[in-house]
Amino acid sequence: MVALRKKGYDVRITLIMTLVMTLAANAAWAGEDPLAQLAIAQNNKAQERIDNELRSRNGHTGEQFAWNLNWNLAVEIMPGVRLWKNDTWMEPTEKTLLMIASTMQEGPDGYKGFIGPYIHPDFADKIWHDTHVGDAILIKHMLDFAIIVKENPELREKYGESADKFVEIAKKDLVEKWNSRGTLRIDGPFAAYEEWPLYCSPNDLKGEWHSEGKHNLFVLPFNKSLDMAACILRLYYLTGDESYKEMATKIHTRFKAAMQRHDGYYTWNYWEPVSEIDLLPPGVHQWNWPVAHWVDTPPNQGYQSGEVVNILYAYHMGVVWTEDDMRRLIKTNLTAMWNGNKTTPQFRNSTSRLPGQTNDDISTTAGLWRGLAPFDATILELLGVITRTNDPIAMKELENARNDEGGFTRKYFPDAEVEDLPWVKDVKESAGHTFAVVIPSVVSADEQTNILHKAHGEASECEVLVRLAEGGELTLISKHPMGGGGFHRILWDGKIDGVRTPGEYVVIWRYRGGERSWPVTLQ
Repeated sequence: MVALRKKGYDVRITLIMTLVMTLAANAAWAGEDPLAQLAIAQNNKAQERIDNELRSRNGHTGEQFAWNLNWNLAVEIMPGVRLWKNDTWMEPTEKTLLMIASTMQEGPDGYKGFIGPYIHPDFADKIWHDTHVGDAILIKHMLDFAIIVKENPELREKYGESADKFVEIAKKDLVEKWNSRGTLRIDGPFAAYEEWPLYCSPNDLKGEWHSEGKHNLFVLPFNKSLDMAACILRLYYLTGDESYKEMATKIHTRFKAAMQRHDGYYTWNYWEPVSEIDLLPPGVHQWNWPVAHWVDTPPNQGYQSGEVVNILYAYHMGVVWTEDDMRRLIKTNLTAMWNGNKTTPQFRNSTSRLPGQTNDDISTTAGLWRGLAPFDATILELLGVITRTNDPIAMKELENARNDEGGFTRKYFPDAEVEDLPWVKDVKESAGHTFAVVIPSVVSADEQTNILHKAHGEASECEVLVRLAEGGELTLISKHPMGGGGFHRILWDGKIDGVRTPGEYVVIWRYRGGERSWPVTLQ
């Protein structure tokens, strides 16, 4: 497709014609159903906003473009498509998604993406960028459209060609593209996507990708890797290709390994180091940390809420997450976070019940994890209080998804048998360790590995131990004071009592009566 500035008129006319042609049919279909009438009005406004966004872009897209369109699709279009699945919804949504797909531009290496100004304002007018999350949050809706077609064979004749096109876009210009660029970092049972360091000059997609040297290269925050995994799981469901399931399993396994378990609760960090690129050289620190970026709980309620939605999707796909995980998430949201008031529900941070945590204040960075509503009647009730008046269509969709009497049936793979991470079995729940990892977890014979951990509260002695994966005697690696939010780093050569023996091991941290654990493979 040529640049939007050359085809803006065609884009605008196409969308306007789509809206006009469907108005009469919409009115007839909706009849006297006030929810359907509201949904149609909502859909029309969203289509109009998308039209305006397409017209305003002047030949480029970019990550901010993707976030703007994603809101309209996620909140005001796709819920109605999933609820009604008729031509009133499918036809204009197909045209909108095809139009969005046509804005993907080919970069210097031949792959397409939503390429545009770098989202940070300091660089927006200097460099253009292609991003994982920009692709994933829009392609996800294309794949949801394809899933609706797959699950409703009567739609295949009319919408099958577009559904197939969306699948091919996801296969080539999402997964193949980002994996071939070397951004999927795999470490034993774990995987995550890292930033891509290359850019292009504004309006120059025929040149070369080049490095700007603008910042250090880090792994992506968890939410962005999970958005990629959400698309990869959709491809697994649509194609049956087990390699997609394997990739998504490794991504979700790394995320689940970050979970801090305490008293039946779950809390986790927004961002953690996943590979050596996230670490400073030995002996180098900033903010008294060996990690090159900050590590803490999410700074905005939308992050954890969105991550829970992606957890739920993986659960329904039979990947990584167990029924016990669902119960832990529900308990965290309703016991550790909610103020107990059904009339005016407010929430604390998910860390509020951790030992040594003194901040019990209601927080704007915390909120209801609405994705859990189909599994819990109280969360569904609270969602009704919060959203009934301003988001009744989303409310209706979640009511329809209500699981049978509070059960935990998986939607897509109900017979899936999923076990907890094997290295956490027989490990006590944590009591202050907010972060504990070993990087890399697969250690070659000539390498050392980094044992990293962070703890809060008053200083207390911490022990770092190691044992064989199948169990057995624990060997002490280090004993030192921890606390106050500080990090501790140990460089370990894999030797136990002076001898290095290849095999599968588990590193265990003991601190304030609790434990964290991590798998290590010595090659």
